[in-house]
Amino acid sequence: MDTTKSKPQISFSFRIVLPSLISGIILGILEILVLASYAAMIFSGDLGDFLSQGIGINLYGAVVMGVVISIFGSFIPVIASLQDVPVAVLAAIAAAIAGTMAGSSDPEGIFTTVVAAMMLSTLLTGAAFWLMGRFNLGRLVRFIPYPVIGGFLGGTGWVLLLGGIGAMTDTPLSLALLQPDVLLRWLPGFIFGAILYLLLRRFSHFLLMPALILGGIGLFYLIHILSGGSLTSAGADGWLLGPFPEGSLFQFVTVEAITNANWSVVFKNIINTSTIIFVSSISLLLNASGLEIDSGVDIDLNRELKTTGIANLLAGLGGSPAGFHTLSSSVLAQRLGANSRMVGLFFSATIAFTLFFGASVLAIFPKMIAGGLLIFLGISLLIEWIYDAWYELPKPDYLLIWLILGVIATVGFMEGVAVGILVASLLFVLNYSQVDVVRHAVNGTNFQSHVIRPRLHQQLLQQRGNSFNIFELQGFIFFGTADKLVSRIRERIEAPDKPKLQYLLLDFQLVTGIDSSAILSFSKLKKLTLNHGTTLVFTGLSPKIQDQLKKKILESGSREYLHTFPDLDQGAAWCEESIIAIFHNVGLVAKPKTILQLVEESLSDQDEEKDWLAMIAPGAKHKPSNRISRILKYLENVSTQEGDCLIMENEEIRGLYFIEDGQFIARVSSKDQADILLRILEAGTVFGEIDYYSEQFATATFECTRPGILLFLSSENLKRMEVEDPELAIAFHRVIAGILGKKLLLTSDTLRAIHR
Repeated sequence: MDTTKSKPQISFSFRIVLPSLISGIILGILEILVLASYAAMIFSGDLGDFLSQGIGINLYGAVVMGVVISIFGSFIPVIASLQDVPVAVLAAIAAAIAGTMAGSSDPEGIFTTVVAAMMLSTLLTGAAFWLMGRFNLGRLVRFIPYPVIGGFLGGTGWVLLLGGIGAMTDTPLSLALLQPDVLLRWLPGFIFGAILYLLLRRFSHFLLMPALILGGIGLFYLIHILSGGSLTSAGADGWLLGPFPEGSLFQFVTVEAITNANWSVVFKNIINTSTIIFVSSISLLLNASGLEIDSGVDIDLNRELKTTGIANLLAGLGGSPAGFHTLSSSVLAQRLGANSRMVGLFFSATIAFTLFFGASVLAIFPKMIAGGLLIFLGISLLIEWIYDAWYELPKPDYLLIWLILGVIATVGFMEGVAVGILVASLLFVLNYSQVDVVRHAVNGTNFQSHVIRPRLHQQLLQQRGNSFNIFELQGFIFFGTADKLVSRIRERIEAPDKPKLQYLLLDFQLVTGIDSSAILSFSKLKKLTLNHGTTLVFTGLSPKIQDQLKKKILESGSREYLHTFPDLDQGAAWCEESIIAIFHNVGLVAKPKTILQLVEESLSDQDEEKDWLAMIAPGAKHKPSNRISRILKYLENVSTQEGDCLIMENEEIRGLYFIEDGQFIARVSSKDQADILLRILEAGTVFGEIDYYSEQFATATFECTRPGILLFLSSENLKRMEVEDPELAIAFHRVIAGILGKKLLLTSDTLRAIHR
């Protein structure tokens, strides 16, 4: 999203004040009509005599919410008022209360009980909003799929379209709208809304919308007067808004409601009251998220929750129904060119004027202009999410928008959102099941642990690597992905053209979790590997996953063919050592060649199997050959104990070390955690060569972990060798080049394998 729009310039310039003033007044006039209709929904039937008070209560709530949220909210511009969803539920509660108290001879008691129910629901909703914001639960809306929000906005556009027609005709969607006298009521307003959309889509000057609205009002009166009408006849014939009650509508009835209400009847409807809290919370987050998408501005949802919570607490003190951000009015304000907090204040001032001084002055506003504005906004949202989205969204997401729109149009808003979330969840499961849970699949020929082994052992592991497979798993594993994993492993184990799989390693380091259904698949996998004599190795198990696998996998049956290790490297090293041990046990593996043997072989084609370490040890019975003597002339014996560090990180490299016996580790320091283990080196390997030949300071510390003997070639002796015995120096460099080449080749094989 474009966060550069989130902090618009606030000033009192003409370009800011005029659009805000016009937008606020127009939206305030429209909202007064809506608030009056909301009151008529609640205070109908036996409560009809209290409609005027009901309108006053609604106007009070709208003023409070408009002021508080406009000033303290994070989105600019924002229009906040009472909302249809809470009002619809309250209308049902009011009808239930009136039915329960039908035998009462005190109509005032019924009225105050309904007001008490409204007050309680709003206070509880406000407290719920504030607590959600306080505990940072606004992010929950981020889990609502984008097509669901798009369908919600498209459905809003459809409802606005119908609402615009209804505001002009007071007729529901039916064939009656095509009758000539009814058609004359709404078709001009529809054309006006369509013209607004086409011109504002093409041009963006901030004076265009006000000019079109004033021009539309003037054209209406001009045509009406030329037709022989007057202002009085226009109102009498239903062409204007109203009629509205005369005088002040403000009556503070909270104290009366608290003292005279039948609270037992109120609490009987507490379930419906809790529905208002739940539905309002979802609707608020959906509206705010819809504003984010429509405007491209990031909204602090937790701040909006807390601000709206405070607004509802204040509105509830006056008995008002719950409310929050009005998506359609906020979008319309922005598209009218208003980009200031003042639009919400002008909106609230218009409603406050009506609340305290009466609404008769508003009755001169033509219905077709008011309806045309709703038509304009409805067309804007519908084209954006029904036409433009075709070119921007994947087709499954686009069809989901149509589905949500259809449900909203035929059933209702919350049902449409619920269906959308359900279908989106099913699509997510379907798509996620197609994602490969295996991040990398490698074997022993192209992957080796951090243990740097003698070249002979490396060759053995590469030759026998197909008998050792590693699967690095990722994401959340459920039944569908686990079953695909088992099928893939089964194909490998039962493949007739591949060697027997002796070791199967599954690394869970990147697995976020597994569900209970996946346990069954891993049980099948354990049985499969056991039947084929394959050792199963688990690495990187989190405590939670380990607990899930413990009973049916890790602790059931024989442990001979099942092992666990803390991380991939330790598990891979164990498998490698097991493969080497198998061949050692049958006498097929000779002792690894030392650096002396490798250099001698480079000097001669003869391959003498001798224990060169024994030759150079004190008191040795066998004397080395002339070729070996030539090498020993430049090498120094170094004995080490556990904990000795021969090379320190960031220090100058003094030469090369060849391990004849013992074990070393290479580690690097870390600011945020313990030292990081790079590799483990054993007899027959060399260290220091990469940093030495690249002429840089040591990139790791090499520490002895098992006492041993090394041969050290200092940089001075290597230079002396190059002068005194060039042939030997060439042979030595050839050996080192071979060692470096093997390391590079192994790294390349691993990279190719994991990016396959």
